[in-house]
Amino acid sequence: MPTSGCRKVFCPPAPQASPRCPRRAPACWDSPRAVVDADPGERGQLLAAQLAGFLVAEHRQPEDLWLHWSAKNISFDTALGYHLYHLLTCGVAAAMDTVRASAHPDRGRILDDITADRHTDAAVEQWLGEQRALYPSDPAGESLSSWAHHAAGRGEREASRLFMTAWAAGEPRTEGTLNTLQHHLAQLGFLTEAVAVQREVIAVSDAPPEAAAFNLLTLGRLQRRAGDAASAWRTLEETRNVMPADKRGLRAGLWRHFVKECFLVVTHTPDDATARRRFAVSDEHLRGVPGLWMDGVLDAALAAAEQAGDPPALDRYRTLRQAADREREQNIG
Repeated sequence: MPTSGCRKVFCPPAPQASPRCPRRAPACWDSPRAVVDADPGERGQLLAAQLAGFLVAEHRQPEDLWLHWSAKNISFDTALGYHLYHLLTCGVAAAMDTVRASAHPDRGRILDDITADRHTDAAVEQWLGEQRALYPSDPAGESLSSWAHHAAGRGEREASRLFMTAWAAGEPRTEGTLNTLQHHLAQLGFLTEAVAVQREVIAVSDAPPEAAAFNLLTLGRLQRRAGDAASAWRTLEETRNVMPADKRGLRAGLWRHFVKECFLVVTHTPDDATARRRFAVSDEHLRGVPGLWMDGVLDAALAAAEQAGDPPALDRYRTLRQAADREREQNIG
């Protein structure tokens, strides 16, 4: 369990009497509205915006609708993660009236996004209930995983690691729990610990071959990021044994990520002879893989060819890059 000192760092102060903020917020937020309306660099991670947005949404004021809409459209992450329900807590009908009465340039977009079958007052109330459970007014009611994310958002890596490790210790040691722990540790930069957890994922998993290949590929990526190119290459050799025979169709993405990782390990191989051997194997794996304009495969291939000192391969990959650029233009314009 994390020490009491770690938990105390993130425990908000006693509730402040405020007609504008009925729920408890971190002391650094004098106004949840200011957090929602802040510049992304000042506001921090999406999690902070979601919590501040929830505090504002609890007031159910129609005039806050455009504040929520601005927050939702700050970035790709907020577009996906900042829920449209934030805009509707004043009531779906009231929100629609507010939008229709506005001359805002995005008026039409919002009216198109709000659908009668999905965006109902009952659905909004259910979402609010879920948010209240996620952000309880009593800090003692928050899960250790929530504290881990709060700590990470404040840049407290070690405290975040302790919280998430303690959370995982109290959960069944399932593949889902281990994946959550591994991903969090890796994001924090605790790669040695993440490698150990990913090994446990592989040990407990009863996934079919293609999912097993993904789990092994994740392990190889973590080992490479941890600076252990030799172990990463051994893991990729094991991954190859469970890769699908067909490199096309639905399996193409898995093959692209596998080949990319092979090339990236080459770039982290200091011994020239070993780098050349690994490059030759990676180059063979690349053959027949479609969609090379996606997933950064050719960037990794070019870097690996440079590391291996193979001018003919460099020329070939540059030609493939030109073809891939044309294919990309045809696919997405």
